[in-house]
Amino acid sequence: MFKWSIPHHQFNIKASELVWKNHIIQPGIKIEIEPKSNQFTFLGQVKYGYILKSPSKSWDYDWLGDEAPYSKTLSVVRGNILDLSGAIGYSVNLFNNSLLTFYLGYDYTDYRNKNYGGRQLAYNQNKLEYPFNKIISKYYFKTHTPWVGLSVNTSLNDKFSIIPTIKLYSFKYVGKGYWLLRDDLKQNPSFKDTAKGIGLGFDLDFLYNYSDKLDFKINLETKKIRMKTGKQQTFFTAKDIGGERVFTGKLSNLSLLSSSISTGFRFKF
Repeated sequence: MFKWSIPHHQFNIKASELVWKNHIIQPGIKIEIEPKSNQFTFLGQVKYGYILKSPSKSWDYDWLGDEAPYSKTLSVVRGNILDLSGAIGYSVNLFNNSLLTFYLGYDYTDYRNKNYGGRQLAYNQNKLEYPFNKIISKYYFKTHTPWVGLSVNTSLNDKFSIIPTIKLYSFKYVGKGYWLLRDDLKQNPSFKDTAKGIGLGFDLDFLYNYSDKLDFKINLETKKIRMKTGKQQTFFTAKDIGGERVFTGKLSNLSLLSSSISTGFRFKF
Protein backbone atom coordinates (compact mmCIF):
# COMPACT_ATOMS: atom_id res chain seq x y z
CA MET A 1 0.00 0.00 0.00
CA PHE A 2 1.30 3.45 -0.97
CA LYS A 3 -0.07 6.58 0.74
CA TRP A 4 0.62 10.21 -0.14
CA SER A 5 -0.93 13.43 1.22
CA ILE A 6 -0.31 17.19 1.11
CA PRO A 7 -1.43 20.04 3.38
CA HIS A 8 -3.52 23.01 2.33
CA HIS A 9 -1.47 26.14 1.67
CA GLN A 10 -3.66 28.30 3.98
CA PHE A 11 -5.44 26.06 6.50
CA ASN A 12 -3.92 23.51 8.87
CA ILE A 13 -5.63 20.54 7.18
CA LYS A 14 -4.84 18.00 4.52
CA ALA A 15 -5.77 19.31 1.09
CA SER A 16 -5.48 16.01 -0.78
CA GLU A 17 -4.68 12.38 -0.11
CA LEU A 18 -4.10 9.40 -2.38
CA VAL A 19 -3.99 5.71 -1.48
CA TRP A 20 -2.91 2.92 -3.84
CA LYS A 21 -3.43 -0.71 -2.85
CA ASN A 22 -1.60 -2.49 -5.62
CA HIS A 23 -1.58 -6.22 -6.28
CA ILE A 24 1.50 -7.18 -8.25
CA ILE A 25 2.86 -10.20 -10.09
CA GLN A 26 6.64 -9.89 -10.28
CA PRO A 27 9.02 -12.49 -11.76
CA GLY A 28 12.71 -12.04 -11.08
CA ILE A 29 16.18 -13.53 -11.01
CA LYS A 30 18.77 -13.49 -8.21
CA ILE A 31 22.50 -14.24 -8.37
CA GLU A 32 24.35 -14.88 -5.12
CA ILE A 33 27.70 -16.18 -3.96
CA GLU A 34 26.85 -18.75 -1.29
CA PRO A 35 27.83 -17.39 2.14
CA LYS A 36 30.70 -19.22 3.84
CA SER A 37 32.38 -18.66 7.18
CA ASN A 38 34.97 -15.84 7.27
CA GLN A 39 34.40 -14.98 3.62
CA PHE A 40 32.75 -12.19 1.66
CA THR A 41 29.59 -12.80 -0.32
CA PHE A 42 27.70 -10.88 -3.01
CA LEU A 43 24.11 -10.85 -4.22
CA GLY A 44 22.31 -9.11 -7.07
CA GLN A 45 18.64 -9.24 -7.98
CA VAL A 46 16.36 -7.85 -10.67
CA LYS A 47 12.53 -8.06 -10.66
CA TYR A 48 10.04 -6.65 -13.14
CA GLY A 49 6.40 -6.64 -12.15
CA TYR A 50 2.96 -5.80 -13.48
CA ILE A 51 0.31 -4.08 -11.39
CA LEU A 52 -2.85 -6.13 -11.65
CA LYS A 53 -6.20 -4.38 -11.72
CA SER A 54 -6.20 -2.66 -8.31
CA PRO A 55 -8.18 0.11 -6.55
CA SER A 56 -6.97 3.67 -6.10
CA LYS A 57 -8.75 6.18 -3.86
CA SER A 58 -8.24 9.92 -3.60
CA TRP A 59 -9.70 12.54 -1.28
CA ASP A 60 -9.87 16.33 -1.62
CA TYR A 61 -10.74 18.03 1.67
CA ASP A 62 -13.01 20.97 2.44
CA TRP A 63 -10.98 24.18 2.22
CA LEU A 64 -13.14 25.86 4.88
CA GLY A 65 -11.37 23.87 7.54
CA ASP A 66 -13.75 21.17 8.76
CA GLU A 67 -11.55 18.40 7.30
CA ALA A 68 -14.50 16.70 5.60
CA PRO A 69 -13.84 15.24 2.13
CA TYR A 70 -15.89 17.07 -0.47
CA SER A 71 -14.50 14.78 -3.16
CA LYS A 72 -13.78 11.06 -2.85
CA THR A 73 -12.89 9.28 -6.06
CA LEU A 74 -12.41 5.58 -6.76
CA SER A 75 -10.25 4.66 -9.76
CA VAL A 76 -8.57 1.59 -11.19
CA VAL A 77 -4.77 1.50 -11.31
CA ARG A 78 -2.51 -0.46 -13.63
CA GLY A 79 1.18 -0.16 -14.44
CA ASN A 80 4.56 -1.76 -13.92
CA ILE A 81 7.42 -1.87 -11.44
CA LEU A 82 11.18 -2.35 -11.79
CA ASP A 83 13.19 -3.46 -8.73
CA LEU A 84 16.99 -3.68 -8.64
CA SER A 85 18.96 -4.75 -5.58
CA GLY A 86 22.59 -5.48 -4.77
CA ALA A 87 24.59 -6.15 -1.61
CA ILE A 88 27.92 -7.33 -0.28
CA GLY A 89 28.19 -9.30 2.93
CA TYR A 90 30.59 -10.98 5.32
CA SER A 91 29.81 -14.23 7.15
CA VAL A 92 30.97 -15.73 10.45
CA ASN A 93 30.09 -18.92 12.33
CA LEU A 94 27.38 -18.35 14.92
CA PHE A 95 27.06 -21.85 16.37
CA ASN A 96 26.72 -25.40 15.08
CA ASN A 97 25.00 -25.47 11.63
CA SER A 98 24.40 -21.69 11.69
CA LEU A 99 26.01 -18.79 9.84
CA LEU A 100 25.70 -15.08 10.65
CA THR A 101 26.02 -12.68 7.68
CA PHE A 102 26.28 -8.88 7.77
CA TYR A 103 25.12 -7.02 4.64
CA LEU A 104 25.56 -3.58 3.12
CA GLY A 105 23.16 -3.10 0.22
CA TYR A 106 21.41 -0.72 -2.13
CA ASP A 107 17.92 -0.95 -3.68
CA TYR A 108 16.43 0.98 -6.57
CA THR A 109 12.72 0.93 -7.44
CA ASP A 110 10.79 2.54 -10.30
CA TYR A 111 6.97 2.52 -9.92
CA ARG A 112 4.70 3.59 -12.78
CA ASN A 113 1.07 3.89 -11.66
CA LYS A 114 -1.64 4.79 -14.17
CA ASN A 115 -5.15 5.63 -12.96
CA TYR A 116 -8.17 4.84 -15.11
CA GLY A 117 -11.71 6.13 -14.67
CA GLY A 118 -13.33 7.83 -11.73
CA ARG A 119 -16.34 7.08 -9.55
CA GLN A 120 -17.45 9.85 -7.17
CA LEU A 121 -18.26 8.48 -3.69
CA ALA A 122 -18.49 11.63 -1.53
CA TYR A 123 -21.83 12.54 0.07
CA ASN A 124 -23.11 8.96 -0.44
CA GLN A 125 -22.85 9.26 -4.19
CA ASN A 126 -22.01 6.43 -6.56
CA LYS A 127 -21.61 8.46 -9.72
CA LEU A 128 -19.42 7.42 -12.62
CA GLU A 129 -17.54 10.57 -13.63
CA TYR A 130 -15.18 8.98 -16.17
CA PRO A 131 -15.28 5.52 -17.79
CA PHE A 132 -12.77 2.99 -16.49
CA ASN A 133 -11.15 2.57 -19.90
CA LYS A 134 -10.03 6.24 -19.86
CA ILE A 135 -6.70 7.20 -18.30
CA ILE A 136 -7.10 10.25 -16.06
CA SER A 137 -3.75 10.53 -14.27
CA LYS A 138 -0.29 9.05 -13.97
CA TYR A 139 2.00 8.95 -10.97
CA TYR A 140 5.59 7.75 -11.38
CA PHE A 141 8.02 7.53 -8.50
CA LYS A 142 11.51 6.24 -7.80
CA THR A 143 13.19 5.25 -4.55
CA HIS A 144 16.92 5.07 -3.89
CA THR A 145 17.42 3.00 -0.74
CA PRO A 146 20.74 2.09 0.89
CA TRP A 147 20.41 -0.46 3.70
CA VAL A 148 22.26 -2.52 6.27
CA GLY A 149 21.13 -6.03 7.10
CA LEU A 150 21.74 -9.09 9.22
CA SER A 151 20.80 -12.70 8.41
CA VAL A 152 21.11 -16.06 10.12
CA ASN A 153 21.41 -19.21 7.99
CA THR A 154 20.33 -22.22 10.06
CA SER A 155 20.25 -25.83 8.83
CA LEU A 156 17.43 -27.75 10.49
CA ASN A 157 18.57 -31.06 9.00
CA ASP A 158 20.11 -32.40 5.79
CA LYS A 159 17.14 -31.20 3.73
CA PHE A 160 15.67 -28.07 5.33
CA SER A 161 17.15 -24.65 6.15
CA ILE A 162 15.70 -21.28 7.19
CA ILE A 163 17.27 -17.83 6.69
CA PRO A 164 15.66 -14.87 8.52
CA THR A 165 16.98 -11.42 7.50
CA ILE A 166 16.32 -7.99 8.99
CA LYS A 167 17.11 -4.75 7.11
CA LEU A 168 17.27 -1.09 8.11
CA TYR A 169 16.67 1.36 5.25
CA SER A 170 17.43 5.00 4.53
CA PHE A 171 15.66 6.20 1.41
CA LYS A 172 15.37 9.09 -1.00
CA TYR A 173 12.16 9.46 -3.00
CA VAL A 174 11.25 11.39 -6.15
CA GLY A 175 7.69 11.28 -7.52
CA LYS A 176 6.08 12.97 -10.52
CA GLY A 177 2.34 13.29 -11.10
CA TYR A 178 0.53 14.01 -14.36
CA TRP A 179 -3.09 15.11 -13.81
CA LEU A 180 -4.25 14.76 -17.41
CA LEU A 181 -7.73 16.29 -17.01
CA ARG A 182 -6.52 19.47 -15.30
CA ASP A 183 -5.94 22.19 -17.91
CA ASP A 184 -4.76 24.57 -15.17
CA LEU A 185 -1.77 22.27 -14.46
CA LYS A 186 1.24 21.63 -16.62
CA GLN A 187 1.79 18.08 -17.80
CA ASN A 188 5.56 17.86 -17.69
CA PRO A 189 4.81 17.14 -14.81
CA SER A 190 1.87 18.57 -12.84
CA PHE A 191 3.48 17.76 -9.47
CA LYS A 192 6.93 16.83 -8.25
CA ASP A 193 7.40 15.28 -4.80
CA THR A 194 10.68 14.69 -3.00
CA ALA A 195 11.15 13.03 0.37
CA LYS A 196 13.70 11.39 2.66
CA GLY A 197 13.06 8.90 5.41
CA ILE A 198 13.81 5.54 7.00
CA GLY A 199 12.33 2.06 6.91
CA LEU A 200 12.48 -1.46 8.26
CA GLY A 201 12.26 -4.74 6.42
CA PHE A 202 12.13 -8.41 7.30
CA ASP A 203 12.20 -11.50 5.11
CA LEU A 204 12.31 -15.23 5.74
CA ASP A 205 13.59 -17.90 3.35
CA PHE A 206 12.58 -21.56 3.61
CA LEU A 207 14.91 -23.86 1.64
CA TYR A 208 14.44 -27.50 0.71
CA ASN A 209 17.57 -29.22 -0.60
CA TYR A 210 16.25 -31.26 -3.52
CA SER A 211 19.72 -32.30 -4.70
CA ASP A 212 23.35 -31.21 -4.50
CA LYS A 213 22.69 -28.66 -7.26
CA LEU A 214 19.06 -27.68 -6.74
CA ASP A 215 17.05 -26.13 -3.89
CA PHE A 216 13.36 -25.25 -3.70
CA LYS A 217 12.78 -21.88 -2.01
CA ILE A 218 9.84 -20.02 -0.44
CA ASN A 219 10.35 -16.39 0.56
CA LEU A 220 8.17 -14.21 2.79
CA GLU A 221 8.99 -10.49 2.85
CA THR A 222 7.58 -7.31 4.35
CA LYS A 223 8.91 -3.76 4.20
CA LYS A 224 7.72 -0.39 5.45
CA ILE A 225 9.28 2.99 4.67
CA ARG A 226 8.07 6.35 5.93
CA MET A 227 9.22 9.88 5.18
CA LYS A 228 10.83 12.18 7.74
CA THR A 229 10.89 15.26 5.51
CA GLY A 230 9.11 15.92 2.24
CA LYS A 231 8.34 18.67 -0.26
CA GLN A 232 5.92 19.10 -3.15
CA GLN A 233 6.01 21.43 -6.13
CA THR A 234 2.85 22.16 -8.14
CA PHE A 235 3.29 23.52 -11.67
CA PHE A 236 0.46 25.74 -12.93
CA THR A 237 -0.10 26.85 -16.51
CA ALA A 238 -0.80 30.41 -17.60
CA LYS A 239 -4.56 29.72 -17.81
CA ASP A 240 -6.56 32.50 -16.07
CA ILE A 241 -3.71 33.50 -13.74
CA GLY A 242 -1.71 35.87 -15.89
CA GLY A 243 1.36 33.65 -16.19
CA GLU A 244 2.89 30.34 -15.23
CA ARG A 245 3.74 29.79 -11.58
CA VAL A 246 5.11 27.16 -9.21
CA PHE A 247 3.75 26.54 -5.72
CA THR A 248 6.07 24.84 -3.22
CA GLY A 249 4.79 23.24 -0.03
CA LYS A 250 5.34 20.39 2.39
CA LEU A 251 4.15 16.84 2.12
CA SER A 252 1.96 15.85 5.06
CA ASN A 253 2.67 12.15 4.78
CA LEU A 254 4.29 9.63 2.49
CA SER A 255 4.60 5.93 3.29
CA LEU A 256 4.96 2.60 1.51
CA LEU A 257 4.07 -0.78 3.00
CA SER A 258 4.74 -3.86 0.90
CA SER A 259 4.35 -7.57 1.62
CA SER A 260 5.11 -10.45 -0.71
CA ILE A 261 5.34 -14.20 -1.00
CA SER A 262 7.43 -15.83 -3.72
CA THR A 263 8.59 -19.29 -4.70
CA GLY A 264 11.32 -20.48 -6.99
CA PHE A 265 14.28 -22.77 -7.56
CA ARG A 266 17.90 -22.08 -6.63
CA PHE A 267 20.48 -23.67 -8.89
CA LYS A 268 24.00 -24.02 -7.45
CA PHE A 269 27.04 -24.05 -9.74
